[in-house]
Parts: sequence; structure tokens; C-alpha cells
Amino acid sequence: MKKLLKAIERFLIFFYFRWIHLLYGIDGVAHRLKWQRHPKDILKRWGAQIDTDTMIYPGITIHAAHRDFSNLKVGKSVRILRDVFLDLTDEIIVEDQVIISIGATLLTHQNIFRSPLSELEAYKPSHSPIKIKRGAVLFANVTVLQGVTIGECSVCAAGAVVIHDVPPYTVVGGVPARPIKTLPMTL
Repeated sequence: MKKLLKAIERFLIFFYFRWIHLLYGIDGVAHRLKWQRHPKDILKRWGAQIDTDTMIYPGITIHAAHRDFSNLKVGKSVRILRDVFLDLTDEIIVEDQVIISIGATLLTHQNIFRSPLSELEAYKPSHSPIKIKRGAVLFANVTVLQGVTIGECSVCAAGAVVIHDVPPYTVVGGVPARPIKTLPMTL
């Protein structure tokens, strides 16, 4: 009986999101994910590649998913905790055994629209993927900007703003993030 109720619940959730998709498009689906208990199922249904062993907690916010969620690729044994913000303008690739903690923000693009600054080369609209390698940990409220690769088994301290690539087995912290120490490569 419990399995039947669970199957009915999943069907109703899918049916609800299917109508939302028809009425409001992928932005409507993304907006309603924040309150969904099982966001992984919905993300996978609309194109995200997520391993079955991965856990994505409620409260995730998806931004700029143009047609679907296919720019999100998540490996095995990943934990994405509450209130994480994912910008899917470009790819976000998360390898195996990564932890993305509460309030982390991953931004794959910049666009300041009609500001006079948009005429400066440094502020032209741009986008590039974010890659988080195996075993990396992003603690609470880390911000990762476009084009950054977080190295294997690296740690980003709480509140860090990561604007450059992080080497493997390195702890970074601060605004902007700078190397704090190197970890042993025996992990």
C-alpha cells in the first residue's frame, strides 16, 4: 500500500509539473522547484544528468535554464544542500563525491544589460562552464563565478568568492578566494 501511495504521489507531482511546463515553460518549472521535496526527479525529467545515488535537498533555485535542465551534470554520491543557486546559462559539471553546502551560488554568466559599464570589455555579456572535480567541498555561502574549475579534493571555505581556478588538494578562502593551505595527496 505504501509503494502504491508513493507511486501515485510521484505521478501527481509529474502531472503537475507537466502542466506547469505547458503553461509557463521551463522557467515555470524552475521557479516551482524551490518548494519541491524531490527536486532531483523533476530535474532529471527535464534533461539534467544526475546519478541515482546523488541527493539534492529542497530549496534549490535554478536560473536561466533556457529550454531544459540539460546544462546540469552531476556525478555519483554528490550532496547538494538547501538554498543552493545554480545558473544554467552554461554547463555546471559536478563530479563524484562532491558536497555543495547551504547557500552556495554557482554563476555561469555575467550580463549587466543596459548599464553604461556594459560598453567596457570587462563587462561585456559572457558565459562559460563551471567544473567541480571529484571530492571537492564547497562550504556555506560560497560563490563560484563563470569559467572556474574547482580541483580534485579541494575545499572552499565558507563565504569564499572563487574567481580563479582552484588547484587540486587546496583549501581556499576569502574574498576573492586565495589559497590557505595544501592538503596531502593521499586522499
